[in-house]
Amino acid sequence: MRITDIIVLKDDVQFVLDEAYEGNFTLIEETPVIHGQTAGISEMNVSFHDGAGYVPRFAGEHDRAFGRFYLLSDEKKIGGVRYATEIQHSACSEPYPTLSTIKSLNTSYEIASPLGCDQQGRPDINLPAFISLREQPGTFPYRFEGQTYYIFEDAVSEMEKSIKGYKVSTVVVLNSPLRFGSKREEDMLKTCLHPKFEKDAPYAFISAFNMTTVEGQRVFAAFLSFLSEKYACGNEETGRINGAIISNEINLQYNWGNMGPVTPEYYMEEYTQALRLAWIASARHFKNFRVYISLANNWNVDVGDPRYFFRGKELIDLLGENCEKDGNFPWHVAHHPYPESFDHPDFWNDRHATFDWTTRLITYKNMEVLEKYLAKPNLLYKGVQRRILFSEQGFNSGSGPLSALMKKQAAAGYVLSFMKARNMKTVDMITHHSTIDNPHEFGLNLGIYEYDENAPYHKGKAKPIENMVRAMDTPYEGAAVEYAKQVIGEELFDYLLNVPEIVEEPEDLSNEFGVV
Repeated sequence: MRITDIIVLKDDVQFVLDEAYEGNFTLIEETPVIHGQTAGISEMNVSFHDGAGYVPRFAGEHDRAFGRFYLLSDEKKIGGVRYATEIQHSACSEPYPTLSTIKSLNTSYEIASPLGCDQQGRPDINLPAFISLREQPGTFPYRFEGQTYYIFEDAVSEMEKSIKGYKVSTVVVLNSPLRFGSKREEDMLKTCLHPKFEKDAPYAFISAFNMTTVEGQRVFAAFLSFLSEKYACGNEETGRINGAIISNEINLQYNWGNMGPVTPEYYMEEYTQALRLAWIASARHFKNFRVYISLANNWNVDVGDPRYFFRGKELIDLLGENCEKDGNFPWHVAHHPYPESFDHPDFWNDRHATFDWTTRLITYKNMEVLEKYLAKPNLLYKGVQRRILFSEQGFNSGSGPLSALMKKQAAAGYVLSFMKARNMKTVDMITHHSTIDNPHEFGLNLGIYEYDENAPYHKGKAKPIENMVRAMDTPYEGAAVEYAKQVIGEELFDYLLNVPEIVEEPEDLSNEFGVV
């Protein structure tokens, strides 16, 4: 006998067994900390009828949707899931917004709208920039799970500027102590930063979220709860937030979600909880709120110290295993299919992006591999496939003697990659990073506009790619496609647009002399 589902109803939490059991169990609820000190919250006697038992959802200000549970029978634990697997009742149950295009830019609506990228935004927001543990000027209170937090008005104002006008926005939720507008409050950083965050490491820009303490989990969940409660439903005036990407490129955790040197299994125990916690906190307010794991393009290859740099494929597998063990929930994937070399935009020449599950990289060239892999039965949620955002990727135009050629390649590459993404069944967004060249981005010029120090938004001269962005999903798309075919080659363009069959393993080409 085991628990198969934990379902959050309006006033109760339902526990479902895999057999029609009649009788009583002792239910234990505990704090869901990971790699930290767990404490009991409550102990209840629960009557089961036809394999289902119920407990009150609320205990004072505490919502048991956030709990971790197990059942006892004669002092022995009953196996099965331990966390909520479905939020059946939500303050808002309307469908996820339907969009007319997957085209997006991570910039203001004012810049994006003339290019037809007016449907969805994708701003970055930083927890230490938004929330304080103490009341102070320029804040307003937000009550969550029995504690009052204080939200900074200036951070809210800046965020609202970035989402206003869009039909929907998906935010990237970060945890950086020094960047992205952090208020650098010592007590908040002590609470929200991971205790193993290597704050003095030169390129550790972002901390993992702290899932090791009740306080760390609570402030993280409060942040997601605030965002979804205020912005997820019916807020056309300020803009809507209907999804959250949790941290950034976690398979490069040294840089973008640092918790020190750990195994991928250890890392994903905590990250799975962060993803689940974000979903629970948000789905209570909007049932169809989406949460996303964030991955760089290194799918099945080591790119550094394996304690800091993981393979995207193994993280997806571990997330699936954790869900099977502790309770499945609707997570999705935000992937960054940059070209094999960030320096060169001609992804159609990538050598390590192949059309099989063992591919070293998932780049623009073979982006369809991700969708095929996520169709594996053990990675579905209630039989439905996860959604995909291509939420950060772009084309470098360089600055040397080949810059003019690279700009043409970038323009052609945008057309082909957009069409490939649009052909996929589960893709909701393809953005371009960035909109304007950033002089501090590791020597890369990834914008569709050049950088102009004196111009508004620093928006300088448009590159050829700007016309391609403008043309896609409009009557001018045909001309853009012809341009791209001339640059890439018609035969190769058509081949990559209509990809070959994606297989689990590449064909074995070895012979008596070795591998061909």
